[in-house]
Amino acid sequence: MKKTMRTRSRSDDDDDDDGRKEEEEEETFSFNNNTNGRRRRRRELLASSFAGFISVLSLSSASSSSYAFPDVDFTKQSQSTFLLGPLKVTSLRLRTLREDIARGDVKLGSEEATARLRNATLDCTSARPALEAYANVRDVCTLSIVSKSVSKKYSDDAARRRAAERKEATVQAYAALEAVLKDANASEEQINAAFDSVGACVREFAESVLEAFAFEDAAEAAKREEFPELFR
Repeated sequence: MKKTMRTRSRSDDDDDDDGRKEEEEEETFSFNNNTNGRRRRRRELLASSFAGFISVLSLSSASSSSYAFPDVDFTKQSQSTFLLGPLKVTSLRLRTLREDIARGDVKLGSEEATARLRNATLDCTSARPALEAYANVRDVCTLSIVSKSVSKKYSDDAARRRAAERKEATVQAYAALEAVLKDANASEEQINAAFDSVGACVREFAESVLEAFAFEDAAEAAKREEFPELFR
């Protein structure tokens, strides 16, 4: 009798376990269904929103009103901004260095003056100590990198040669300015003339970089406004 009761008890426990498993499976199935349903609705909502966005762009592009979506080559915009960026950095750093020298905060003939110029020209004067060995086998000047990046974009060889000449003229102007800053006895006239020459060369090279992208008039005007330090 006791054995029978124990057998029934195990059977009852098994039934209870089976019942719990079934309930858990039902809850899991219900949860998965709800989760899948939410995911499906979210995908449908995103798809609907994207389709609506594409429709708006299509309608805007087709419209001739002043609210039409502008015809902009975003790749060209981003590339030009990326390549003009180093020239902007150079222009701003040179202006700050010139002001610091005029105030006497940076002394001519000092290592600080040379280091500041090297930083401003982005390694287009004497190489930083960390790059000296590498500079012996590879051109580390940022201007050279920019020049190579735009060289294949020109529509004719004349523009390509002009850009190369302007890049070289800028590098030479950097070297001349470095020589002046290393001279503790350089006059104010020499300093100003060297900085003016560098500024003019940077702006002329920037013109060649901009020319490589062949923007329409409105886009070119906007790009010039984006970089007032280079196009004034």
